[in-house]
Amino acid sequence: MPINDVNYSLFSNSQLNWLQAAREFAASVSRAEIIKCDKENQFPRDLFESACKIGFGSLPFPPNYGGANGDYVSFALVNEEFARRCLPVMSSLGVHVLSQEPIYNFGTEEQKAKYLRACSEGKTLAAFALTEPAAGSDTAAIETSAKLSGDKYILNGSKIFITSGSIADIYIVFARLPEGITAFVVEKDSPGFSPGQKFDMLGMRGYGTCEIVFSDCQISKDSLLGEPGKGRKVALSSLARGRVTIAAQAIGWARGALDGLSRCLKQSPETNQSENTIDYIVGDLLANIEAASALTYQAAKAIDMKQDNITLAAMAKLKATEIAMKAADSCLSLLGTDGLEPEYFLEKIFRDAKAGQIYEGTNQIQHMLIARNLL
Repeated sequence: MPINDVNYSLFSNSQLNWLQAAREFAASVSRAEIIKCDKENQFPRDLFESACKIGFGSLPFPPNYGGANGDYVSFALVNEEFARRCLPVMSSLGVHVLSQEPIYNFGTEEQKAKYLRACSEGKTLAAFALTEPAAGSDTAAIETSAKLSGDKYILNGSKIFITSGSIADIYIVFARLPEGITAFVVEKDSPGFSPGQKFDMLGMRGYGTCEIVFSDCQISKDSLLGEPGKGRKVALSSLARGRVTIAAQAIGWARGALDGLSRCLKQSPETNQSENTIDYIVGDLLANIEAASALTYQAAKAIDMKQDNITLAAMAKLKATEIAMKAADSCLSLLGTDGLEPEYFLEKIFRDAKAGQIYEGTNQIQHMLIARNLL
């Protein structure tokens, strides 16, 4: 399989097979469909289910739970390729796997049997409900409450900017018990649960991002995920991996920006920029993309070696999203108004990359995490 990107020679045949599968799947989706999903802000559920049938929706999990038994490096490669092509299921698939992690790592065997196989088949879409209006990157500030009443937990509060919030079937929800922040699995048809405002955002469109509301929401005692009061451990273990996924997506956006630049120049070779200027900017971008990619796959490899490193994940997320934003901005500046045509995906990548600097912990928060580890 020809691989034109510099660092792909470092991967195993199995990992490259997942990359090839991702490329073939992404190539099967037309540019018109991608642009339509972004413009109309609609999630293509059928495309999500097709991706899950190939194994993308449960790639890092073992076969006994319906997983594809792949590693996290392979999952990162898939996310990079989907982002490079701007596939309209990329973010929801990433969150889908992120949301299965707490069930796999902290759930009971009954919870694993009930949810993981259904997630792997795409019959169940999972979402991660952590962020609140007054609690973004600071998990300690969560205000959503939970109390035990008989054989049920009662939840009250709201979450905001939840990817797949309006379309998911189950949610990993974090709420405050007397013992402290606690994780729960909440099903969409639970009494007192409802999606709230759907957001029509600048970037990351088409993922059903919305507010969700708990109004005396009733869930069974069996919905408890892990131990009471240990929810921050559940959240942070998943978020570190989620940041590696975001980093891989950002590498894909950066490569996609160069793809868009190349495609536009081939179709409209006239530009106000000199050849030397273009060469300098592209050379600088590619060198920085490869540096961020090496950091990203180092972080993914650490996960596979059971050495999850929060600081390394923060570094990868920080540098990858910065170069994604720089790549999109630079390529648009080189092309001028020609680069704004939707078919090149440059303006979409610009919008998505800006979101990448914000969600899964803002880049300002990543700076703090990195510094605190040193100091």
